[in-house]
Amino acid sequence: MQRLFYPDSSGAAHCYLLHPPGGVVLGDLLSVAVEHRSGRALLTTPSAGRFYSGGGFAEPQRQHIELNVLSGILEWLPQETILFSGAQAQLDTRIELAKGAKLAYWDVLVLGRPACSDRFIDGFCRQRLRIRREGRMLLHDQLRLEAGDRVCFSRQGLHGASTVGLAVFTETASEELIKAWLASENTAQKSGTFSLSQRGELLLARYLGDDAQYCRAAFSRLWQALNTECHGHFPAEPRIWHT
Repeated sequence: MQRLFYPDSSGAAHCYLLHPPGGVVLGDLLSVAVEHRSGRALLTTPSAGRFYSGGGFAEPQRQHIELNVLSGILEWLPQETILFSGAQAQLDTRIELAKGAKLAYWDVLVLGRPACSDRFIDGFCRQRLRIRREGRMLLHDQLRLEAGDRVCFSRQGLHGASTVGLAVFTETASEELIKAWLASENTAQKSGTFSLSQRGELLLARYLGDDAQYCRAAFSRLWQALNTECHGHFPAEPRIWHT
């Protein structure tokens, strides 16, 4: 991490998490551990994460993320993760929330490089997200697929889509906000679909389509709308998203 930015009137610290190699190759283990103790912090990345293919390695590439929120609000809002064809990715995220701690989280996963017509024709992905509050499981979400399998192409799976997005918020949205956001995003978007559901104390937004940048932008609009409705504050986006 480099120096913190404070572009938001709420005093939230914006932190850019840098990964100097710029990507993860077969055999690598990338481990990130964050402990948030108080106040409000937004963590993001300066660019998309990349999981490359590479010959000669039997070991997959792995990413472990652990977020421990002791108090206050932690917003984990990275840019998208791109799996190049041939990647063998194992992605594991664990989030522990203390009593009263708040979370905003999203993950946008791209299979292949659709903008370059480079499809995900080889490799696999094992993705798992677990969120607990005081040891009690709030969400256990998994995605397991092999390039070209039924999960990738069946109507019950990805139906040929290249991008999967999930956003999680420890907030309860009003019915008006939910209807307005879904109507706006699903009308405007031509290459994917959004859904929104309340699961206990978690609000879950999902995307399936082919436009990672639009997915992240729509999640950002939902994040801003929730903050406005629940906290009376319209948060500033990190400047790095627009450079």
